[in-house]
Amino acid sequence: MAQFIMSENVTNAMELSEESPDELLVIGAGLPRTATLSLKSALTKLYKGKCYHMSEVFQGNQEDLDVWMNGMAGRNTAEDWRNYFKKRGFVSGCDYPFAIFWKELSDAYPNAKVVLSTRDPSTWHRSVTESIWLFNSLARNSPTFKLMLKIFDMRKGSERWIESIEAAKPHGMKMGLGQAIEGGPEVARQFFLDWEESVRNTIPADRLLIHSAKEGWEPLCNFLGKPIPEEPYPRVNDTDSIKKDVANLKKMHFMMFYVAPAVLSAVLGYVVFM
Repeated sequence: MAQFIMSENVTNAMELSEESPDELLVIGAGLPRTATLSLKSALTKLYKGKCYHMSEVFQGNQEDLDVWMNGMAGRNTAEDWRNYFKKRGFVSGCDYPFAIFWKELSDAYPNAKVVLSTRDPSTWHRSVTESIWLFNSLARNSPTFKLMLKIFDMRKGSERWIESIEAAKPHGMKMGLGQAIEGGPEVARQFFLDWEESVRNTIPADRLLIHSAKEGWEPLCNFLGKPIPEEPYPRVNDTDSIKKDVANLKKMHFMMFYVAPAVLSAVLGYVVFM
């Protein structure tokens, strides 16, 4: 399934350190569609280490799904989080579902810096609905599409994890991402503002950077104590890629559940009545 969803993998294109990190050094607390893929690319380059992102869930095994399902059920301890990320060799993380647990992870890793990626809240709802929500809506509302996803991803719980992360209510929030987006632009805007306020009110100022991709390398590198790379700050806009992936999945869904059964019925009818 991973080859059809979140196909952009910025980690594979970069040289990574052979050293295995003992703990997470940077926790990305920003919502999806706040240039998290650009941040993933930036952190990967700065630390020469893996940065967790939504794509890791699609590409992973049963444990990569269980850790988030257990987290949403409140079963993960600080030690569970630490063991998982150490075993997987990640030095940082951002985007959903990672960012849902920014509070739990910041407690589990008290020495980690927290980066709150941000953007114009008034345009956030449109960005979500024109990209990741195209897939999420199909996965949530179409029984046959959900069945197709299950056929391609046989991991236990794979058929319900999208709905679970949409419903999850992170620290300080009155609703989950799904309710916010389905509520429309103004509800989503307020959700965005409430999210950022919750992070600002919880994380000490000397441990927190609020960062927009438009600001580039300098504030991020100064905050993390890293030299500023000579190359431009990453600008990874995956909207077109997501739209293409969803279009391919729709075609596959149509072939599996409409074209293939019709062809099979015609063939069987011909065999029976010839």
